[in-house]
Amino acid sequence: MFSEKRLITIELVARTLMALILITAGTSKFFSSGGFADYYSGQFSNEDLRITLPGALTGLYLSIIPFIEVGLGLALLFAALKPWTIYAWYMFMASLLVGHYILQEWSEVNQMLDYFFLGFICHLL
Repeated sequence: MFSEKRLITIELVARTLMALILITAGTSKFFSSGGFADYYSGQFSNEDLRITLPGALTGLYLSIIPFIEVGLGLALLFAALKPWTIYAWYMFMASLLVGHYILQEWSEVNQMLDYFFLGFICHLL
């Protein structure tokens, strides 16, 4: 049905899109002058949440997210790293999904599924 060359091209496009998403997101966080971390730190400190996490834990993770995004995005551009970067993509997206779940942002939780499907396409190919 599809030639091997076409499947390789589809995988390259999916992986490049994944990299572009992460690099763009991470770069925008670097240039937010701490706005990203400040905003979400405030969200996670809301006492009305059903699940609460220690502020130091959320603060640390929020501060390293831009580095994870840019680093993982750059790593996705190298085909030789694909087996590792796909699993790292899954783990990172799962962490974001859990974060949105904790914040009770149900539409964001549902939207995260699209990112998993993008990883599935890349993984399958």
